[in-house]
Amino acid sequence: MKKTLLLVLAAIATIFTSCSSDITNDNDDSNNGQGKGMTLIANVEQDDTRATLDPNDTFGTWRFAYTDNDKVYVGNDKINKYYTFTKSGANFSSTEAQATKSDANWYAYYPSTDINLTNQEGTEASAAELYALAGATTNPTTGVDGLTINMTPQSAVLRIVKVDNYGPCDIYLKTKEDKYVSGLTAKKNGVGFDVKTSETPVSVFQKESNGNAGIYYVIVPAGVYLEVWNEGIKFKTTSKGLTAGKYYTLTSGPTSGTATATINGETKTIGWVQLWYGGPRIATMNVAEKIAFKNDVKKGDNYVWESLWRTASCNDVSSLYYQDNAIGSIINEKLVTPTYDYQGKHGLTLTGKQPGYINNSLFLNGFDNSTEDHVSGKFLLSDGNKKDCGTTMNFTIMGGIYYFANVKTDDADYTPYPVRPVLTIQTVKWNEQNIQ
Repeated sequence: MKKTLLLVLAAIATIFTSCSSDITNDNDDSNNGQGKGMTLIANVEQDDTRATLDPNDTFGTWRFAYTDNDKVYVGNDKINKYYTFTKSGANFSSTEAQATKSDANWYAYYPSTDINLTNQEGTEASAAELYALAGATTNPTTGVDGLTINMTPQSAVLRIVKVDNYGPCDIYLKTKEDKYVSGLTAKKNGVGFDVKTSETPVSVFQKESNGNAGIYYVIVPAGVYLEVWNEGIKFKTTSKGLTAGKYYTLTSGPTSGTATATINGETKTIGWVQLWYGGPRIATMNVAEKIAFKNDVKKGDNYVWESLWRTASCNDVSSLYYQDNAIGSIINEKLVTPTYDYQGKHGLTLTGKQPGYINNSLFLNGFDNSTEDHVSGKFLLSDGNKKDCGTTMNFTIMGGIYYFANVKTDDADYTPYPVRPVLTIQTVKWNEQNIQ
């Protein structure tokens, strides 16, 4: 998005004598005889937050504003250096900036003329500190009467969702020339940045495979061909380049797919879906027959769908609900959006709410006696430490308004309940989402 800087040059009362006044300076930085120590005041006309975006959008505009101690680097086509201006309060200032003797084209760059994009922290704050802006004066000027420079974005933002606590998250970018993106370098006497590359692999962002499921923000070049890789697997390509000033949501691995299940000796393909980062990969259908808790100890090849699947645990569903002091145990609507649904029978549809999951939905069957006004259902969980008791996940929809959910640890262990399996595999990589 466009950022406007109002740059006003003002002279500091400094008197000096120069014995080089007869010497011609090819780099015209003589400041019209006013000397060094000129002040550059920068007023930011847009009043945005530091770096914000709508968490529910897959794509949108990254909003940005300067903060104290940010630096803007300003040069012109008469000199071979850049002046540094530091923000304090409403303005930027520099004690080294000088106006030119003759009209010049002025250029400004943020946050540097040489931006290192490797091994980024992944926070919103770190992304704001690397978010590239550049601009130039509309017409040549000495700058004595002030500079107005329109700063525009020169980079895009990748919102990386690390989908689980086990899979790789080593993100690197490759150019059309098969080189690795390492940074940005200001175009001398031009508005924008050139892409810096490396012959050897360099990551723009890394997180350990063990743990760290979450959302991260990474600055990348805009307007150029890019391939996005995660630990040796290319999973996104843009031939035209990303739009400067925009953000794009990418997941470190797939969030839906299929896996085979052996049912009564026949191999079938079952869909799976993940609804939140770090969450289980849940089958899109129930096991055909209900199972009692005391009969659900079979695992691996002896499991009802064989080794790729298992019965969900309490830990798998623990994020799905919370205790509301006024209402009771309810579905966590910060994580998923619950809705009443009818798919041959009354039930509950859960739709992901986090970035990367807003297009993922899962239908859970209600009991046969459920109605549109009162839907209830449950499915078996694998945990249980009470004698003669089994554990279940329960949900209730009342009037299509209230969505209750809770885990019961005292259901009868001999009573058969519906089973909604989850995948046993801890991580799924791109190009491997259809598991056999």
